[in-house]
Amino acid sequence: MTPAMARRGELVRKDLKLELLERRSELAEVLGRYGDDLSAEGSDGIGRKALVPWARFFSRRMSPAPTKGWYVVYLFHPDSAGVSLCLSHASTTAKDGNFQTRSAVETEELVAWAQSVLRNEFSSDPAVTEGVELGRHRLAAAYEKTTIFSKFYASSSIPADRVLDNDLIQFGRALRKLYEAEESGLVPGSSSPDVVQILQLAEEMASPFKHAARGQGWGLDQAARTAVELQAMRVAEGWLADEGFAFQDVSSTDSCDFRATRDGEDWVVEVKGTTGGPKSILVTRNEVALHRSSYPKNALLVVHGIKLGKDGTSASGGILLSFAPWLLDESRLAPTCYEYRLN
Repeated sequence: MTPAMARRGELVRKDLKLELLERRSELAEVLGRYGDDLSAEGSDGIGRKALVPWARFFSRRMSPAPTKGWYVVYLFHPDSAGVSLCLSHASTTAKDGNFQTRSAVETEELVAWAQSVLRNEFSSDPAVTEGVELGRHRLAAAYEKTTIFSKFYASSSIPADRVLDNDLIQFGRALRKLYEAEESGLVPGSSSPDVVQILQLAEEMASPFKHAARGQGWGLDQAARTAVELQAMRVAEGWLADEGFAFQDVSSTDSCDFRATRDGEDWVVEVKGTTGGPKSILVTRNEVALHRSSYPKNALLVVHGIKLGKDGTSASGGILLSFAPWLLDESRLAPTCYEYRLN
């Protein structure tokens, strides 16, 4: 080991860790109830030195190990170009004494869910970007896949402590929202990003004072939702034409999106668009009733993986998943909230 490598290890494992702990009170305050067990640690690898040294701060109960949970982390670039402050999830899991990279499906769900929770969180800071670019190394690529937001500091122009401190607070605030979402039961893998948004809205409407401090809220704004819905309708139109349907857009007047005919028979067609994976969708009471009565001349078209433009008002892409006919499986219907009649 060279003296330079030894010094790097001390800086990451000790000095930077202590710098984070010296800011314990400020970071604990922004983390709220997750700040009572705030901790920090750093690593530059064991034995063979890591290509991507890191130092992180986190809640011990929400992220008891670097292989579990969400945290704010400094990731040092392998080419020494600089360091990125990141909001990331553990990129590997520990199994039988070895570290395994998380599957593509799992990381995509994690990222899509977290982006839905924090969609507008960093909109006021143009220097914060989605994801992070660390290089082509395998471990660097794993970090890239589970980082949702980052801010890069070039080695030649590290900002003043005041700026670094403000950035830590900003990322800590976002980390708290992820922790709150997890503890609310809105966890990745259980609901699509769009369902997460509605669940959060229902919580805030039912208990406005309890959730008043959450500011911007979670999920897409109205312009973004409209863009996703319009893109889903465009993709669905292509499928209907390819399948030989004549169709009419009735989304503004009916409890379905298209009325269609084929071989002299009438169909009802529901279209759902989502920026996440094909995990779950929202259906209204009227939609459920219509498709129960229309089966088997009915269809559900889910367009998932839609990409929002940077302007937040345009959308493109999407992968279509079709159910035609669509037989609603009662075991897959779950209430998101209840109406309680007072009389």
